[in-house]
Amino acid sequence: MMRKTIAVALALLLAACAGPAAPPDSFYRIEPGAPGQRFAKPPLPGVLEVNRLAADGVVAERALAFARTEGGALAHYKYDFWSEPPGVLLQDRLAHYLAVAGAADRVVTPELRVLSDWVLRGKVRRFEQIAGRAEVVIDLELAVVSARDGRVVLQQTYLARVPAASERVEDAARAMEKGVTDIFARVLADLGRSAP
Repeated sequence: MMRKTIAVALALLLAACAGPAAPPDSFYRIEPGAPGQRFAKPPLPGVLEVNRLAADGVVAERALAFARTEGGALAHYKYDFWSEPPGVLLQDRLAHYLAVAGAADRVVTPELRVLSDWVLRGKVRRFEQIAGRAEVVIDLELAVVSARDGRVVLQQTYLARVPAASERVEDAARAMEKGVTDIFARVLADLGRSAP
């Protein structure tokens, strides 16, 4: 009887320690829509190199960042991630977007080691969900400079606030995609006005 009681107690203890399984990890992409504007003649003749966007702290991590209120402390989700860190993700999508739009004769990333005429650099300042307001905020600082003499062609901060359908992470990721698409369209328009 004593052995059965101990065996049952051990079984209950082990069952209590096991607990529910953790939810599976989810990975989100940013796929901006096609450019609404395509240049017949590239505003940046030659090769444009799009560098990885710098990011610090929580914004640099793959886990989706959120704040419960505007200006509140940032945290990140435990099981929800971007497919790549935001600086790399945005670099890749922006390079593709600018290439499709014909912003330069060729658009490359530094990994290709191509001699460039123009360089796009930037920083991801905010890339987060405001959970309490079902909204996302994207804040990018971007600059395009001449690779030959460092002359600034474009220097601008782009801010997008996009309402999300709900506080769910999936809706926040969709709203982020809309915000990125909006910012990329504004970058394209500014390049068309500012290019040499």
